[in-house]
Amino acid sequence: MLMMTRSSPAPAESAETLARWQELTGPFAFTNSSMPLHARISQLLVDLIEGGDLAVGERLPAERDLAELLGVSLAPVRQAILDVVNKGLLVRGRGRGTFVRGPGLDEKISILHSFTESMRAQHVEVDTRVLRQERVPMPPEVASALGLRENSAMLLERVAIVGQEPVALLYAYLSLRAYPGLLDAPMANRSLYETLRDQYGTMVTKADSVIELARSTSAEAGKLGIAVGEPLLKVQGTAFADSGQPVEYFRVLYRGDRVRFQLESHRESDRLVRLVGTGHGGGRPETGGRTAAAKRSTA
Repeated sequence: MLMMTRSSPAPAESAETLARWQELTGPFAFTNSSMPLHARISQLLVDLIEGGDLAVGERLPAERDLAELLGVSLAPVRQAILDVVNKGLLVRGRGRGTFVRGPGLDEKISILHSFTESMRAQHVEVDTRVLRQERVPMPPEVASALGLRENSAMLLERVAIVGQEPVALLYAYLSLRAYPGLLDAPMANRSLYETLRDQYGTMVTKADSVIELARSTSAEAGKLGIAVGEPLLKVQGTAFADSGQPVEYFRVLYRGDRVRFQLESHRESDRLVRLVGTGHGGGRPETGGRTAAAKRSTA
């Protein structure tokens, strides 16, 4: 269900911005057409976005200004913008206005690959920047997942940027003993799995993952350039080498407004999707939503 929220007015438009929009919308005729008015406005916005006239991240004029420019009432403009938001080409920012979002990024999860490799396959340029690459105390869940008895682990935290916009946070925990020197390895714009293969002869071939919805914390929101509490897609799990040895414990947080998952399913057994129980029997899902078991990788 779509819920509309009230927000404070967007900033006033400059004369230069309004003049530009006058030029963009001027040639468009709203007469002599059988299409509903809001549909014609919606198509205008789609054409401007897909034609490159509006850049990703660009803010639209306020609805009243846009209605005045087009010579129409406010209602069809609001409906048109909502239509384009639902198509995934615009995003509303509370108290900030409506912005061009651009096409969504598809993340295939039917096969094992890294985020970097996934974007390359779609011919999408991704800039992966290192936020942290350091020794940290061993988290209990990491020790359990990797079967380690070490006191510390390596944490590699990166942000993936597409089109100058952060789209995902990638966290990877690895054994310092198994991969000496990895702390000092250059990891900016490099695939972790390619590094493990080329420098350590470790071929990652499998990952057991859980996908669930999450809400951004203050720290995560700041790194992703979104509001606190915005929806995220969280993928968390363990990656394994071809020998069956656990290699990496990972967590990836994808912006819910920029990334969507594409699944390719093959029936190998009757157990395709598993609901995570509460531990009290009865097969009920966990409080707060459902999670699905999947095979996935990180970076």
